Amino acid sequence: MKNLKNILFTVLLAFLFIEVLIIFPQRLEHKEDTAPAPLPTPADSAQPEQKVQGMHLVESQQGSRDWELFSEMAEGSQGKGAWELKNIKVLFYNNEKVSFTVTGKTGTIDGKSKDLRIKGDVVTKSANGYIFKTPSVLYRSKQRQIQSPEKVFMVGPKDEMGEGFELEGRNMLVKVDDSQMTVNQDIRGSKKFKDGKTFVVKSDRAEFSGKSHQAKFLGNVDIRYADLRLQGPAAIFQYKGNTDLINYIQMQGGVRVHDEDKLATAEIVNLDLLKNIFTFRGNPKVIQNSDELSGEEIIFLDGGKKVKVEKIRARMEKKE
Repeated sequence: MKNLKNILFTVLLAFLFIEVLIIFPQRLEHKEDTAPAPLPTPADSAQPEQKVQGMHLVESQQGSRDWELFSEMAEGSQGKGAWELKNIKVLFYNNEKVSFTVTGKTGTIDGKSKDLRIKGDVVTKSANGYIFKTPSVLYRSKQRQIQSPEKVFMVGPKDEMGEGFELEGRNMLVKVDDSQMTVNQDIRGSKKFKDGKTFVVKSDRAEFSGKSHQAKFLGNVDIRYADLRLQGPAAIFQYKGNTDLINYIQMQGGVRVHDEDKLATAEIVNLDLLKNIFTFRGNPKVIQNSDELSGEEIIFLDGGKKVKVEKIRARMEKKE
């Protein structure tokens, strides 16, 4: 009996020995294999490699400055060649002179193409005082063009006749080399004068110069001033000398002008806003009721209240 107990005790110890040396380590190994992978360290994650306070960059093309950039903060990756920017100001140069200044809240710069994207309350200002506000812009370095397909709000310089000319539209294009600004869709502009009159213009497209004081409105131009409405394919705004004051407007390509009681047509119409005189040239005609006046030149004085005809030719309705 005693020998039987000794044998059973020996077998039990053998089983315990096998459990400790063989089975238990296998269970430990299985648990280690199925444990979740450790979280990546910051060095393993795709965080920017550099963070710069007060970045200042200058980009040159063919030996002259293209643009100069100031940013409050920049985060970038040398490997990707891209930078994220905050509180941006960019100066765009033309012949070593600043032609346009663009500011915005955030943006990016492509280190390879040198293209810029700027977003958030973006303001593009020309050297001669035109201000364009857009949600964002894209600068294409190769073409030297600033683009925004979105809604555009423009304010022109103030002058002695009142506030600056205001305009709304869509799809802005700025050609830096030509100092030309174009708004290509849905143009509606207006200007208020000190005498209380309002000038309103609609067109398909509007062009502004950053060099000279000239603006063009093209395609289905519709102008309303005082009691007159003028319609034609094109209108050119000329400024007085080297000032911001609109001197006169010339409409070209076949123009119709009418008010409550008369209609006038001509190839060219000049509007002198300072003197309130309208001059018709190029087969001009005035029709009032059933009477028609024509001549070499027709002039509306006092905004159309008086009519002057040079070398008049008249066709009058016969009354019984």
